[in-house]
Amino acid sequence: MMAALLLAARAMAAGPAAPAACDRTCLTEIMDQYLAAMVARAPARAPMAGQYRATEDAQEVRLGAGLWQTATGLGTYRIDLADPVSGTVGYIGEVLEGEGRVTIALRLKVADRKITEVETILGRGRVPGSSIVPAPRASFGNIVPPAERLTRQQMIETANANFDALLAADGSLYAEDCQRIENRMAMSGNAELNYPIGTIPGVPKPHFGSMGCGQQISLHLFDQLDAVEPRRFLLLDEEKQLVFGVYVMRWYKNGRCNEIPGYGTICHDKPRQPVSLLNAEILGVRGGKIHEVEAIFKFAPYEADSGWQGDLRDAGSGGEN
Repeated sequence: MMAALLLAARAMAAGPAAPAACDRTCLTEIMDQYLAAMVARAPARAPMAGQYRATEDAQEVRLGAGLWQTATGLGTYRIDLADPVSGTVGYIGEVLEGEGRVTIALRLKVADRKITEVETILGRGRVPGSSIVPAPRASFGNIVPPAERLTRQQMIETANANFDALLAADGSLYAEDCQRIENRMAMSGNAELNYPIGTIPGVPKPHFGSMGCGQQISLHLFDQLDAVEPRRFLLLDEEKQLVFGVYVMRWYKNGRCNEIPGYGTICHDKPRQPVSLLNAEILGVRGGKIHEVEAIFKFAPYEADSGWQGDLRDAGSGGEN
């Protein structure tokens, strides 16, 4: 993590990047070509480089395998991100699988208008009884005026501080309008959500699901999160002030209780099995505050990695090693 931040700082000190060979429109068109090839199950139509690497849920796959075997179309839920400096394009969206559907996170690395890296995470995990958010937040389409934009280094620092805040139960980083959506489930600001946390007999349970990001964090709802590592900041959409990355969130090994101010201590009678979430996440970082959290996650063993271990490339460095 610190090595990545140092790489980003050196890149910022070196001055502006050279003009990109593939701008936002170009990158988005390449994403469209890849998605069209996938749902057509026609790998030859994807603009792949002669050498590329692809993973799905942290496992290396060949083009045409995995989701390519089940995808039949695209739904209307779609969030696009582009970073011409690092040559990276991102997508969170709905993929149809016959009568079913899955929301995915997808990252493509592009060089000379060819795809050199593909990273896909499938968001199949659900909280029982939760409803699906029907459409992306409109704020994901907003362009931030240049004078109001954070630098690339500041964007990374704000995104990194998000994970430190989760671990420290510090809600001060979060804007009043911040809401958290995971696998298309509204996990905050949702009056219908019975937040998945235990109860204290005889004590009314606060309506945690209705609270915003900052309030949930300040109330220690993440106390059983042990660590977030590695933290891979992979795409900085400067125009929209969005950071996209893949992070491994490690849970339930070092503690089994939540110390909730004003409510009490919630512990599990039976220790939970340690687990990790392979988490692809968009963070809206306007003004140095977190405004949006949009995550696609996959359950994984506690010691799992992202499938890209040893890859120290960071969006702040323009994608260079």
